[in-house]
Amino acid sequence: MRITEFKGIAAAVVLSAALFSCKKDSAPVGEQEVNPVKGKYEDGFFIINEGWFGHGTGSVSFFDAASASLKDSIFQKENPGKGFEPASSTVQFGTMFKNNLYVVSKAKGPVVVADAKTMKEVGRIPGSSEYDWRAFVGIDDNNGLLSSSDGIYLVNLKTYKPMMRLLGTKGQTGDMLKAENYVYALSQSDGAVIYNVSDYSVAKKIKGVTLGFARTPNGKVWYTAGKYLYQSDPKSLATDSVELPFTPSTTWSTWYASPITASSTENTVFLVKANSWGGGKTLYRYVSGNKASLDQPFVTTPDKQSFYKNNLGYYAKTDELVTGTVQDGFGANYLVNKLYFYNAKTGVLNKTITYGEYYFPAMFVFH
Repeated sequence: MRITEFKGIAAAVVLSAALFSCKKDSAPVGEQEVNPVKGKYEDGFFIINEGWFGHGTGSVSFFDAASASLKDSIFQKENPGKGFEPASSTVQFGTMFKNNLYVVSKAKGPVVVADAKTMKEVGRIPGSSEYDWRAFVGIDDNNGLLSSSDGIYLVNLKTYKPMMRLLGTKGQTGDMLKAENYVYALSQSDGAVIYNVSDYSVAKKIKGVTLGFARTPNGKVWYTAGKYLYQSDPKSLATDSVELPFTPSTTWSTWYASPITASSTENTVFLVKANSWGGGKTLYRYVSGNKASLDQPFVTTPDKQSFYKNNLGYYAKTDELVTGTVQDGFGANYLVNKLYFYNAKTGVLNKTITYGEYYFPAMFVFH
């Protein structure tokens, strides 16, 4: 097992404060409930943007639900002088863990950790020629995992230092998901590699996995292999499958997070029919146990609009499926970005937002 440490990385100090109130069934006369103050970036969701290569770094935008509008470059604005340097890297992945937003850049870029309510930076792994990151998954208060072009690394979340590389995977590794006592990881060479959380030993490998992972309320973990959508029980690791009307591509060509997500209120999975470099115009919805739900696309993009990368997500607050597109073509066409809000059960389009600039949206992150 190889041990690798960053040199010259100062430990980040996390400053946080929280207000709590408790409503009692029989409160004393005169006692009033105190509502917690919502954070500036709590009511809505984040958009992780690759940015225009060669013209600065990527960014994070925020959809503000109260105003139904977008706020751009929120991390840079809340942290003057800080960003996602070097400019040669690409902001590609984001996820929530323990009330923090983790933003991961590939191509030797940084991992930046920000308070998800304020977007103030609380930690960082600076960009380095030693590592080429892909995705992050949190394990507990002290530990997380970062996938990379060279396997998976255990990271200390107090010092933000990579501690060791896990055995069992080699080469490019991407999406990860923690479920029960396992971590599911997607490897270009090994397919799905399932680790025991207790000691990071390999519990199982599944060859040929192309996209992953999403988890439904019944606890099942979903992924694709060949022409099939699989569900895995994270307790027994037993699987079941349903045939898809298309064969999903991998995302290794110019790596981006797998375009697959799940509802958090019903056992439903959504996935984009995309190419290995992104794109695509159709999105399918599978209702667990109902094969007929795959008979036709759930969403087809409007004329001259295509998905860019992992541009779908489930917005639990409104029970909507959110998608994003760019205009077909090259050059100035990438200035035309659209957000669509669909009823997650019927596919009815509820709202469209058009916005400009060269964002190159990679994925959404929800609270």
